[in-house]
Amino acid sequence: MKDQVTAAIFAGGASSRFGSPKANAQVDGEEFVVRIARSIRQTGIERVLLVGGSKADAKRWHLEFVEDETADAGPLMALLSALHKIETEILLTMPCDVPWIDSETCNMISEFDLDFDLQVATTQVPQWLCSAWHRRTMTHLEQQFATGERAIHRAVTGLSVKFLQFAAKDLRNINTPDDLLE
Repeated sequence: MKDQVTAAIFAGGASSRFGSPKANAQVDGEEFVVRIARSIRQTGIERVLLVGGSKADAKRWHLEFVEDETADAGPLMALLSALHKIETEILLTMPCDVPWIDSETCNMISEFDLDFDLQVATTQVPQWLCSAWHRRTMTHLEQQFATGERAIHRAVTGLSVKFLQFAAKDLRNINTPDDLLE
């Protein structure tokens, strides 16, 4: 089924708390996006998009660059921009600030249950950007965006959501440079 999954790494946003683009931050000498893309590809997913961020970085990382269709419109627009580019049934999404995500976690999120519209990884709270979306969600999300909604967690109202439980360490994200020291 991995041939029916495209992945997207979201690299937009100002990274104001981090102070520089998180996509380029490093762990053990490797940029975050390089680590995330490798984990995704280890699952057998071949097509990986970089939504937002730098077109030059996308080329350097051998990722397909996708510009946000509406600038500064947040992660819901990043999600729609990616959904508009896929030809597969499923879109796996990852934020650029989860450098320790492993292929097993990516695989579990992308193993899609067709009885649902989307699958969301959750720890203590849902991690809306660590998720998998069926292509059929696109029209619903477009309608939500058109009404002015910008938050993914509210835009999914009316969709069938499956929550996948993970340990916090599996989805550890980085918001500030100090988070790298923990």
